[in-house]
Parts: sequence; structure tokens; C-alpha cells
Amino acid sequence: MLKKMTKYLVVFGALLLLTGCVTSPGGIAPSTMPITANDSYTIIKKNAVGEDVSYSILFIPITPPCSAYQALQYAKKENKADALVNVTGQNKSVYLLFINWQVMRVCGDAIKFQRGGVVVD
Repeated sequence: MLKKMTKYLVVFGALLLLTGCVTSPGGIAPSTMPITANDSYTIIKKNAVGEDVSYSILFIPITPPCSAYQALQYAKKENKADALVNVTGQNKSVYLLFINWQVMRVCGDAIKFQRGGVVVD
């Protein structure tokens, strides 16, 4: 009985070693678009979020890699925004046995611009 239980505990422990989650900061930025002193904007949504996800099996990618740019585009499109301010990024990797996925998440306040006549390149 004890041998059988030990065998199951070893198998369970080995499976636990193949799982995990890692989260790392992706950076911060005041804005995703230049803002001059003559510009003004309206916050249309606080904490707007965009995510891009990629998947792999046995570390072989089955989808394109995730990107912060694509996550930003999703956040802007979802909220019909011109840009984001107070932006943070986060990268999360989840490993579950032989499957893993990576999530790039961008969060910030969605805004609409009112340009003040200054050309910004």
C-alpha cells in the first residue's frame, strides 16, 4: 500500500514540475502617442485592456508570437480610442504539461484627441 502511494506521489510531483506560471513587467509609458502643450484629450475609458496571445505545444509554436503592438491595437479598437495614456505592459507565460501560452497585456486610459494646431511628426 505504501509503495503504491509513493509511486502516485512521485508521478504527481513530476507532473507538478511540468507546470508553472511566470509574470513579468513589460514596461510603462506616459502615452502611446506624442502629446504637445496645445493638445487636449478626453479620457473615454479608464483601465482599457488589450491582450495578444500565442500558443505552443512542446515549445513548438502553433500561432504567431504575441506582441505588445498588437495588444495596443486591440485596446484602441475595442474602445474606439486614438491612443492610450498611463500605459503599462505585462507579459505572462503559463506552462501546463506539454502546452504553454504567452499573453502580452497592455493596460491604460483610452483617450480621444483634440489637436491644438501643432504638427507632430
